[in-house]
Amino acid sequence: MSDAPPPPPASFGQPAPGSGPDVGTALSYGWNKFTQNAGVLIAVIVIPFLVQLVFNAIGFAVQSSVAYILLGLIGLVVSAALNIGIFNTALMITRGETPTVGKAFTSDRWGEWILFSIVFQLFVGIGLAFCIIPGLLILAFFGLAPYYFLDQNKSLGDAFSASLEATRSRQGLPLAIGLTGS
Repeated sequence: MSDAPPPPPASFGQPAPGSGPDVGTALSYGWNKFTQNAGVLIAVIVIPFLVQLVFNAIGFAVQSSVAYILLGLIGLVVSAALNIGIFNTALMITRGETPTVGKAFTSDRWGEWILFSIVFQLFVGIGLAFCIIPGLLILAFFGLAPYYFLDQNKSLGDAFSASLEATRSRQGLPLAIGLTGS
């Protein structure tokens, strides 16, 4: 089995015409890439979590409800912004680049990314608050939006639209629940 990623699809998020997904190949590719880059991948996941933890700990230490809530919200925004590392690392690995923690947290669109990540997390969070299933559906339909936003420099709305279109055109969960519009 080759260590190279599968050939590029006709367009981002779409397999080449006439080909179906090969789950075994995808899982093998993903596992191989994870084991090759485990340190960086774990770091970019842990860093936003630790930032949130530090803000919460400081808010708790101040012993003020207002400070705790305010610092918790600031921590949420900062950790949401730092989630860029997860998506950038995945994109670097898929492109065949060697990811580093420093490159993972770089962007020339920080302001836009912060707004995007807050909106994305609000959608998912509100969906999860409504009995978990709506949050999972939001992730199923809009989970590709961060990649469209970062990889193709799409705007917030265009990234969500592109993700929805990519998932609606695939068979599986969207088709099974009848949300494809066809």
